[in-house]
Amino acid sequence: MKVKKSLLIIIWSIMMQHDIAAQTKSGIENYSSFSRNEGFSWMPVVHHTGKKGLYTEMRYNYEDLNTASAYIGKNFSKEAGVSYTITPMLGIVMGNFNGGSIALKTELEHKDIFLSMETQYTMSKDGIEDNFFFNWTELGYQPLSWFYTGITLQGTKAYKTKFFAEQGFFAGFVIKKLTIPVYIFNPFGAGKNFIIGVNVEW
Repeated sequence: MKVKKSLLIIIWSIMMQHDIAAQTKSGIENYSSFSRNEGFSWMPVVHHTGKKGLYTEMRYNYEDLNTASAYIGKNFSKEAGVSYTITPMLGIVMGNFNGGSIALKTELEHKDIFLSMETQYTMSKDGIEDNFFFNWTELGYQPLSWFYTGITLQGTKAYKTKFFAEQGFFAGFVIKKLTIPVYIFNPFGAGKNFIIGVNVEW
């Protein structure tokens, strides 16, 4: 337990570094998930992009309930006709699920159209049967500075199981540095679920 706390403190210290020579970006994301089968869950995420693209992120209830995770990686980005940001990451996972994770964030933008993908393979210290692959993809269109919408897909592949996917729609509202995204998955089925976010970046 002391080792886990030490690792979290180290990553938190990196996230809170004071960068003078480069522009930095930080954010807090709060997602609330509602579904008939699983009830309510809260998924907070804190992230920071520092000097020379160093990226750190901490999550809770993301990989599993009552589970914290911390990631460190690096941004590779370019602004052009098609702008992109690619961020490979390594992470540790602690709580109900214990292990490590390899992740990749990808963001593409062209005018008012954007594509984002977050992919990870998470490995359990208790054995390969608890490992899983996860992907969250969004394809969106932002016709107004304060509004965007699009389609989304999230999928999970656990050990020796078929790929389980949920399709849906999303819309978001932007108020200065505040963004409020709303997702609905399986909108035409009995197992529909909702995710509402309240996110701030600075």
